[in-house]
Amino acid sequence: MESKKQGVCYPFIIVGKQPNEVARSTRFGNVNQKSKKCEIGYTCYGTQFQGTGLNKAAKYELLNFEFETLGFKRIQLSADLENIRSQKATKKLSARREGVFKNNYIDSNGISKDNVYFIIIKEEWPQLKSTIISEFIKPSF
Repeated sequence: MESKKQGVCYPFIIVGKQPNEVARSTRFGNVNQKSKKCEIGYTCYGTQFQGTGLNKAAKYELLNFEFETLGFKRIQLSADLENIRSQKATKKLSARREGVFKNNYIDSNGISKDNVYFIIIKEEWPQLKSTIISEFIKPSF
């Protein structure tokens, strides 16, 4: 919450479809208003919400807000290089893999870890937005 007060991080609680059902949280991090960029991440969902499409829906809303309301130009998403599940979820958003940052952070066990970074830029958003929306709309036969 201190980071939120400083304007560099904004946490969000993600709710499920049922009343009072909390799926967990995600956030905007490393917010840089001057450069109009930030990261989406630090996401954690309960196991019953994983693989349900909730993450994609939440990320869509965050991206839409950042690009269309805040006027951001660059959104980064990252995952530990060993976290394949998170990388697959990021790829479902059609984010472009930008590269691997070696020794990017120290984990809770004191081990140096690598991150893979993905980006979406404002110029790509209109096409990605229509692609994501079309995947949510399924014909009913």
